[in-house]
Amino acid sequence: MVRRKGYIFVLSTTLILCFIVMIFTAVSQSSVMTNTTESKKNSVIVIDCGHGGEDPGAVGVNNVYESDVNLSFGLKFNDILKLNGYDTVLTRNDKNDIADKSLDTIAKRKKSDMYKRLDIYNSSLKNVAISIHQNIFPAKSCSGTQVFYSKQNPLSKVLADNITTSVVSNLQNDNERISKESNGIFLLDNAKVPAIIVECGFLSNENETYLLCDKEYQKKFSYCLFQGLMNSNL
Repeated sequence: MVRRKGYIFVLSTTLILCFIVMIFTAVSQSSVMTNTTESKKNSVIVIDCGHGGEDPGAVGVNNVYESDVNLSFGLKFNDILKLNGYDTVLTRNDKNDIADKSLDTIAKRKKSDMYKRLDIYNSSLKNVAISIHQNIFPAKSCSGTQVFYSKQNPLSKVLADNITTSVVSNLQNDNERISKESNGIFLLDNAKVPAIIVECGFLSNENETYLLCDKEYQKKFSYCLFQGLMNSNL
């Protein structure tokens, strides 16, 4: 009888300890999930839809304007981020640029547009800037996404690499391009926060232009941007 009571005591003690460990583990996991959510919400994602207004950017096949494609990508990316709890800022949410319209030359207005975008990038150290663009090249066979990153913040390369990996894995298996450090790109060279430019594809390539203008492809691509951002823990 004594042995049985001792056995029951040991078994009960073991079960209680296991229960305590389970509770501790659950609390710890909950804490990790909470911290991840808080960390995510501490980042403000600046979505910079390149060009706009009197600056259409590249003009692709079938007279597609880069500025219009950039805006469409940016708005879809913004929707995904909002649905997942991120705070976002759009440098523009319509066809217009953000230049000072009182300036008397296109060159001056373009310069003011760039400086205003940079001011938005650097308005808070919580910001992570992702600028959406499209590429163009005389050789019409060129295709594929290319990501450029700021050398001013080491997290820029982390973000660029993860977005490149996400796009290649999910959409462009034959894309061998790697992310590149900015060399003379004004916005990236002067950003104080993590900042990248995503050249989504080539408007000089007819087949890729068709994809870049397709709403479903834009959604898939925007999800790749989101996945790359999540994998960067920003």
